[in-house]
Amino acid sequence: PEPRPTGRANKRRAAAGAGRERRAQFASWDEVNVLAHGLLQLGHGLKEHVERTKGQLRELGGRLSAHNSSLGRLLRQAREAQERGERLRGSVRELEGRGQQLLNLSEALRQRLEEVAADKDAIQGRLERLEGRVRLALQARPAGNQSARDLGLPEDCHQLFLAGQQSSGIFQVQPAGSQPFKVYCDMTAEGGWTVIQRRMDGSVDFDQLWDAYKNGFGDLRGDFWLGLEKIHRLVQEGKYNLMIELEDWEGNSQVVQFVFSLGGENTAYTLNLLGPLSGELENAIGEFRQLPFSTRDRDHDLKADTNCAKHLSGGWWFSTCGHANLNGKYFRSIPRQRHERKQGIFWKTWKGRYYPLKSTIMKIQPAALEAEP
Repeated sequence: PEPRPTGRANKRRAAAGAGRERRAQFASWDEVNVLAHGLLQLGHGLKEHVERTKGQLRELGGRLSAHNSSLGRLLRQAREAQERGERLRGSVRELEGRGQQLLNLSEALRQRLEEVAADKDAIQGRLERLEGRVRLALQARPAGNQSARDLGLPEDCHQLFLAGQQSSGIFQVQPAGSQPFKVYCDMTAEGGWTVIQRRMDGSVDFDQLWDAYKNGFGDLRGDFWLGLEKIHRLVQEGKYNLMIELEDWEGNSQVVQFVFSLGGENTAYTLNLLGPLSGELENAIGEFRQLPFSTRDRDHDLKADTNCAKHLSGGWWFSTCGHANLNGKYFRSIPRQRHERKQGIFWKTWKGRYYPLKSTIMKIQPAALEAEP
């Protein structure tokens, strides 16, 4: 059997083990120190890297701010340039419009000058003829018997025609007992016609009240209504022919003519039919021989339960609404809705009451034409 270790041997072994533990402990701290030193170096490196990165970021931020500022200026400059371009384009368009207006005005002035020159020649000839007639009249009558009208204006366009005027246009007339006023004269080979109504382009609204129809409205060279009081003054001395010229949208035309007289305002300007209608169309005025004039504020029609002027539009010698209305609304094309079409310009016995006509002309002339002196 092995000998049992003595107490001294045990102590030596214990001391040797303790020494190994101390050496192992000291070796572990060295490693920790090395590791700590490495970590410290790494920390310093990271810190320097972070500082460099911050500096780079600050530099990039400054550059980006400067870039944004430059970009903002460029955007503002671009917007300003765009606005200037829009204003310039607007100015160019305005200049083009003014240039076109000037061209139109120049053309209108040129035409007007031509008309004035033609009117001047016509007036000169008329004055020469009137002077001759005045001399003859003064020679034919005893002194003191000349009336003011021998030296005044013609009573209507036909009297102007008899005095030698051959060209159509605007002239001043003076019926008996009336102040002078201007009319449009349509001179034909058969005589002079005084135009009392014209519809051709819808430039004038005919949905007017009583006073407007009494006094007249529109442009004598375009669409117009001469005026009930003026018409009454023109025809008060006798019977007159009323000629109505109608045109549809296909270029077809019709003419209606009849003899009439016209009462004053105290009769609501009653139209008196003095004979049958002539022409290819049947009577669309109505079977009534006397028809007062109506507007939507002065209802004189013959239909008791309806205001025809309000129902159909405009002012006219309505009988029972549905026969004729040459002063209705002007449609530049035929409306689709039937209730609109009945408010247009229509002559029932031609195209029916739901066909709005394209144009109308109404003109008058004495029924018993005077012979050329």
